[in-house]
Amino acid sequence: EKVVGIDLGTTNSAVAALEAGKATVIPGADGGRTTPSVVAYSKTGEMLVGQKAKRQAVVNPGNTFSSVKRFIGRLRSEVEEEAAEVSYSIADPSDVLGVRIHCPYLEKELAPEEISAQVLRRLASDAATYLSADVKKAV
Repeated sequence: EKVVGIDLGTTNSAVAALEAGKATVIPGADGGRTTPSVVAYSKTGEMLVGQKAKRQAVVNPGNTFSSVKRFIGRLRSEVEEEAAEVSYSIADPSDVLGVRIHCPYLEKELAPEEISAQVLRRLASDAATYLSADVKKAV
């Protein structure tokens, strides 16, 4: 049974596993040791994660979500400054639900935790491919 360690970063994320008693950073599907913490949705509804999402951010800024970790666990009223710095739109204030990010292509609002979960899934998938084993546990 393989256990991996994941560092979910605001800008980039990484996954590592123990191999022969040593921690080894696992390369992502794009070949890099880190994966951009970016998720995007295309016009067709396809979800892109990592480098692919980051590369198309210029042509699809409203549906490309980066730096979402800074919004986790916070109320909309607490993130005015951060909200002004991102290319996507933060939904109208609803401090009952916390921050919600508007995704025009999906026509819905997403929690920052949902977007970050896609990055975590991608890292776990990359680790499973690299290790040729199911990854069911992560720290």
